[in-house]
Amino acid sequence: MNEPEKSLANKVLAFIAERLATKLEAFDKASEKKRNDTLAGQLNEVEDALRRDRATLIGQYRPESWLTDAARRAGQINMVTHAPKYTHSDTRSAGVLLRQEDKDKFTQNECYVNSLALADLRVDVVGNAAALDVARLLQLEWKGKALLDEIAAGESPALNALAANDEQASAWVQGFQAALKDKALASGQLAKQLYFPTSDSYHLISPLYASSLSQNLYERLTASFYSENTKSIRQARKAGKYHPDDLVVYLNVAMQSFGGTKPQNISQLNTKRYGRGFLLSSQPPKWDPKAVVPKGGKNAFWREYDRRAWKTAKFLQRHLESTFKRTSTRELRDRRAGLIDELVDTLFIYAAEIQRQVKQRGWSTESELSSAEKLWLDPQRGELDDAFKAEREKNEWQGEIARQFAAWLNQKINFKSDVLHTSDAEFREWQKLLEKKLLLLKDDLEVAV
Repeated sequence: MNEPEKSLANKVLAFIAERLATKLEAFDKASEKKRNDTLAGQLNEVEDALRRDRATLIGQYRPESWLTDAARRAGQINMVTHAPKYTHSDTRSAGVLLRQEDKDKFTQNECYVNSLALADLRVDVVGNAAALDVARLLQLEWKGKALLDEIAAGESPALNALAANDEQASAWVQGFQAALKDKALASGQLAKQLYFPTSDSYHLISPLYASSLSQNLYERLTASFYSENTKSIRQARKAGKYHPDDLVVYLNVAMQSFGGTKPQNISQLNTKRYGRGFLLSSQPPKWDPKAVVPKGGKNAFWREYDRRAWKTAKFLQRHLESTFKRTSTRELRDRRAGLIDELVDTLFIYAAEIQRQVKQRGWSTESELSSAEKLWLDPQRGELDDAFKAEREKNEWQGEIARQFAAWLNQKINFKSDVLHTSDAEFREWQKLLEKKLLLLKDDLEVAV
C-alpha cells in the first residue's frame, strides 16, 4: 500500500475514533447522572451494567464492526449534485449525481453559469439524516483523492488495508456503492413538473435544485462578505489607504431559506449552509447615461434633437399630407396638436438633460451655440458669471429659441414633400406655440434643474 492509500486509511480510522470519542463523552455524562440517581445498595449492579454497555459501544466502533454497519446503512442515503427536496421537503423524487465522466458528455456553453462550469462539484447527500455519518465517511479525502472516488471505481485500497480479508473489503465496497447507484428515476407529486409535448406524446421534465452549484456560490459570497482579507480591504478603503487586492461587491443579493429549523431534512450541504441559499439579481442593468453637452459646432443642439424627434416629425408630415385637402375637423386638429406637443416635449426633455449637468456648469463658454441657446441650456453658468445671470433673467432668449424651433419644424414639414409648403402663417403658428410653451413651463424647468 502506497503512502496516499495509507493516509486515506488512517483518515478513516481517525474518523471512526472521533465518532467513538463523541459517543463515549455522551455516554459517560449519562452514566455519571445515573450513578448520582442510584441508591447505594444498587450501585454495584448499575456499575456492572454501565461497564457492559460501554464495552458494547466500544465494540460497535471497532473499525471492522463500524465499517460493516456503515456499509449496510449506505443504501439509506443518496449522493447527489441536484437534490429534489429543495422544492418540497416531503417529495419522494429521485436526485441526480453529475459525475466527472458525465460532465464530459456535455458541451459547456461559456455564456451560461451552471454545474458544468465548476471544475470541482461538491457532492451533496439526501436521505435518512441518521445515516449522514456514512456520507461524511465517503467524503474523506487525502490530497484530492476521496474515498468516494475509490468506491465509485469499484476498488478501494484504503478499505482493503482495514479489512480482515478480500471478501470483507469487497462486501464493504458493494455496500457503500448503494449510496452512489442511480435509483429509479421518479418524480413525486410534490415536485415541480413540466409536461413537454413531443410528436406523439409528452416528456415529463422535473427541474431539480443544483445544490452543488449553490454551495459554490454560497462559499464565494460568504468569503466576499466575511473573510479576513475582505475586512482588511474594507478597512483600508474606509481609511483612504491603498490595498493591493480588489474589493469584490455583490449587489442586490437575496436569501432563500430551506428546511426551516431542520435544514438537515433537506440535504447535507443545506445543513452546512444553515438552510440558506443566495440568489443573485438577474435584472438587466439600469443605465443612467450622462448627457453630453452640445459643444460640437453651432448646430450641435439641433442636430441631436433632430436625431431624437425625426420620427415624430415624419408622422406629422404624413398626417398633414393626408389631410391637406380634407375639411378641417376637431379630430384632425387634435391629432396634429398631439404630434406637435410630442415634439415640444421631446425638446424640453433633451434640454433638461443638458441643464442638469451641474458638474459641467459653464460649459457653454467653449461652445459655438447661439447666445439664446447658451442662456437656455447652461443655467448654472450664472453662478460663475453675474453678467450671464442678468442676461438670462431678462427671458429675451425664449423668443429666439421659439424661432429656431419653428424654423426646424418648417424644414421638416417641407422636406421632400410635393404637397406641403408652409407659409409665414404656419411659421408664426409654430413660433407662438413654442413661445407659449416656454412661458408656461419655464418655472417647472427651473425647479427640475
